[in-house]
Amino acid sequence: MKNEIIEEYLPSDNKKLLIIIRHGERIDRAGEIPKCGKMNPELSEKGKLQSFEASKILIENLKKNGINNIFPNTIQIRSSPYMRTIQTSVQLLKGLNLLFPNDKKEKSNILNRIYIDFGLRKRIKPNQKYQKEDIFYSSVDKYSNFDEEIKNIEFIGDKGDFPLNAETKEQCEKRSLDYLDNILKKELYNKDNKDKIFIIIGHRGPLKYILKKLGFTIVDIKKMDYCSQFLFDVSKGIDNSRVLETITINNI
Repeated sequence: MKNEIIEEYLPSDNKKLLIIIRHGERIDRAGEIPKCGKMNPELSEKGKLQSFEASKILIENLKKNGINNIFPNTIQIRSSPYMRTIQTSVQLLKGLNLLFPNDKKEKSNILNRIYIDFGLRKRIKPNQKYQKEDIFYSSVDKYSNFDEEIKNIEFIGDKGDFPLNAETKEQCEKRSLDYLDNILKKELYNKDNKDKIFIIIGHRGPLKYILKKLGFTIVDIKKMDYCSQFLFDVSKGIDNSRVLETITINNI
């Protein structure tokens, strides 16, 4: 795919960028037993590395597309409430923070916040059956019991327990598009967020529907590798978005 180069991103230009990222490798896919249960597995060590490296790749590709004025206060991360997406967000923040100045003057602007969006949650299939002990549906505040690095992050939005609810594919698609239309669109074009670069971190299934709405169809959903990134210019609205870049880091 030939990349479309957009003008240099300046806050005064009121440009709007949306970046879609799938979470890193799940620990159960690496052959290990999840601490948080089979329904809500955490990242493997490789998954954490993928998520950390994704920050460097993200900044490089923004700059490659002419977007050079990137600061901590221009980035907003929105995550599904699952452990693996939260950990991906935390590792991405960790990597991004290392790329920004860290002197006393800039410390107040260092990224430390994640928005929890239930509309981005993974689809639970109607025929999936789990034992109660397989499910660790708990407040993200308690996730720090399993990952020390989460303790330094501020979570915004609904942080409480989230319910186990089965969905058909059609229900998952409707929920994902409702999120895009009723939550994300309002946030994207809120005058208080006019300078923001939005990053969504979610799951392969729901992201497929969001990408399709943005004009990017994935023929084989299984090819959406861990930490795949999709960069969009949505300055002219969701329905007139432009794909700037697609990135995978499956060599890690």
